[in-house]
Amino acid sequence: MKLIKKAGLILISSMLLVGCAKEELHRQVMDTYSYEEDKSSYTLENDHLKFTLDPDTTYFQVLNKSNNVTWDSNPVGGADDAFADNQSKKYLQSTLLIEYCNDTGIRVLYNNYEYSILKRNYNIEQGEGYIEVNYTIGNVEQVFLLPVAAPESRMKEFMDRMEASDQKKINTYYRKIDIAKLRATDNKADLIARYPDIEQEPVYELRDGTQGYLKKKIEDLFSSVGYTREDYEEDKARYSKVGSEENPYFNVSILYRLEGDELVVELPFEAMDWSDRFPLTKVNVLPYMGAGSTEDTGFILVPEGNGGIINFNNGRNEQSAYYTEVYGWDDGMERDYLTDDNRSDYPVFGISKNGSSMLCILEDYNSVASISADISSRNHSYNYASATYTTLHAASISVSAKTDKSVMVYEAKKPEGTIRQRYRFMESSSYGMMAKAYRDYLMAKNPSLKKIESSSTPINITLIGAIDKVEQRLGFPVSVPLELTSYQEAYDIIDDLKEAGYHNLSIRYSGWMNGGTKQKLPTSIKTVSELGSKSKFKKFLKHAEESGVPVYLESMTQYAYNKGLFDGFVINRDGAKYSSRKIIKLYNFSKVYFGEEDWKDCFYLLKPQVTIDIINKLSDYAEKNSANLAFTDIGFRVSADYNPKNLVTRQQAIELQKDELKKVSEKGTDLMVSGGNDYVLPYVAYINDMKLRGNKYHLIDELVPFYTMAIHGLVEYSGSPLNLSRDYREEILQSAESGAGLSFTFMKESTSILQDSFYTYLFGADYDLWKDEAYSIYSRFERELGHCYNQFITEHGFLADGVTVTAYEDGTKVYVNYNDTEFNEGDIRIPARDFKVERR
Repeated sequence: MKLIKKAGLILISSMLLVGCAKEELHRQVMDTYSYEEDKSSYTLENDHLKFTLDPDTTYFQVLNKSNNVTWDSNPVGGADDAFADNQSKKYLQSTLLIEYCNDTGIRVLYNNYEYSILKRNYNIEQGEGYIEVNYTIGNVEQVFLLPVAAPESRMKEFMDRMEASDQKKINTYYRKIDIAKLRATDNKADLIARYPDIEQEPVYELRDGTQGYLKKKIEDLFSSVGYTREDYEEDKARYSKVGSEENPYFNVSILYRLEGDELVVELPFEAMDWSDRFPLTKVNVLPYMGAGSTEDTGFILVPEGNGGIINFNNGRNEQSAYYTEVYGWDDGMERDYLTDDNRSDYPVFGISKNGSSMLCILEDYNSVASISADISSRNHSYNYASATYTTLHAASISVSAKTDKSVMVYEAKKPEGTIRQRYRFMESSSYGMMAKAYRDYLMAKNPSLKKIESSSTPINITLIGAIDKVEQRLGFPVSVPLELTSYQEAYDIIDDLKEAGYHNLSIRYSGWMNGGTKQKLPTSIKTVSELGSKSKFKKFLKHAEESGVPVYLESMTQYAYNKGLFDGFVINRDGAKYSSRKIIKLYNFSKVYFGEEDWKDCFYLLKPQVTIDIINKLSDYAEKNSANLAFTDIGFRVSADYNPKNLVTRQQAIELQKDELKKVSEKGTDLMVSGGNDYVLPYVAYINDMKLRGNKYHLIDELVPFYTMAIHGLVEYSGSPLNLSRDYREEILQSAESGAGLSFTFMKESTSILQDSFYTYLFGADYDLWKDEAYSIYSRFERELGHCYNQFITEHGFLADGVTVTAYEDGTKVYVNYNDTEFNEGDIRIPARDFKVERR
């Protein structure tokens, strides 16, 4: 039978920072789960998959009927892995790893094998189309329904119903404490503090060290005379300082469903329980699902940049395990330094094993997820990847300036909704098929994502309007806009580009309003007078429209500089806050020493609602002027506001942005973003500054264009501006390999004007020096690759180290040679540091 034990374990927890310094205690009762076998297995089945769960362990197998391959939730030999230590063996036998925070802020990791499965503290429910496993994880002690302490009059109520022999037993098991007859070892003040009514009547107290079997006998005695759970809770509540010791334990449920050829795994937040004293901060879901052993062949697909491959058992154990944060760092969380801003634009990982593959898509609550992966022979014999979700964000704050003590504060409330992951199982071992599976998922989820029509190389030109530069005015340093490309010059550049022969051209205009690139908060939108009059700006926009060149007006929407009393930005009104209630004040991080560049101007994270208001204003402006919008931060940066009075989680911030982007795009305004997080794909026309290749960490064997393989033909994109790249020829090769368009950043003024400014990174942006080379690069792409941009990428592979091939629907193959020597193999010849297109 299935049995849920109502534990009745009373959790005495301190509420942190509830508006006063006084510690407030409250009581909380949580259920615990227990399982007694009644079935040999639980199953779900459809035409594609069969899911079988073992009730003795809660482990499961998924059979892919298309190729008769089985995927296991846990390594079959994990318990006996000779290479693993005892702790690692427990992890291998777990379906959940959880992290909680104790009173001192130390984070503790629990595995549900040791703290739930072994203890059989779980139950299993099967309903229509689902199986749910409810775990209680922690050191749950058995609770006996008996009074731990009670005043004499209360005890007499029950003892008078007992036989005389049973009353004698109660007097043996309990000590009757009379304030007038204390022992020499008794502390009267402590007893009064523990039992406030002891001055009025004696108190019965269960003797210390009473063993469990005796407690069971006492429980039976009280039960026989009508003592109930309600009586127990009443007695427990009477003396708050009695039995207040608390062991941390947590309830977490996993629900499994089959949807076509996918296994859906859900963790509802409403089914997660914890005490305020020990808040649950992270959950690692199915940490070893599909793991490959030292005997298996295959690889792990990780979302590093465009994609990365970690081969099984590659022996690179001296390197750190792989880790990335989905959508990057949350600026709502404090940090003092930055060594590597690990981020992923898409919430996906995969495992290819012995000729088959599994793709995991983090669906709901992916914004609070991180993805980890590692190889065998570090802690055990398995290669694996999994996702961990933050359930509560925390911050440490000082109690006062007079002490170095600090307390932990957390989000104002537990999240609502459900963590959801999808596992898709494929017959192929190819990461190309994984990319196709992800593309199919994106298109099914977003019906507006359809093939683009243009069969021409997308090229985006960013024009820098005005930057800020400090000048002396009346003896004072003043930041003023410095013209780099005026409205008239932008007008003329469009004519120049059209005459040169560019097709599928778009312009992103940066630094055109509210002071330039370092813009003031756009509560109202004002063009930069140093660039020309309003009429000249509108004339430029009109000319671009008539020329068929879409102009994207760039703006920052999630951050603001505090530029003075009349800049429209009010810090306490508009600024987001950490969970510690501090205003989120930010600096850029140095790439040299990794610390904050606090010698530069700071900026502030805006409340998500303020960001939405800004998008609204920009949308109205663009619509009136027949222009489009480009965002420097939306679609790349996403952050929460942890202010307890105005809590907007990261997931909620994403939903707010998506809703607003949808409204703007439905009005006919095209959108451009930088980076390109996957949730903006249905709403954007162009993604710029995409990371076409990730960091080549030593653990990673190959970098692959997984993300662009999934989205090519659905949305136009390009990498970094070629003329600002460290190695523009390398960027050209990456663009050819990943099917990207081209991007350049230009200014009309000579770059010598940038001296003594913070914009020296624009030294390669001189339009007149670069325009001929830019067109030469573009014309080659258009001639050889232009026909591919409305096609899906069907496959990608390696011919040799540093030599790749990308294939398209019509049979076109693009060969790229990153090496300094020519590649020759059969009929294929690729010059050094070049690419070759073969049309079929």
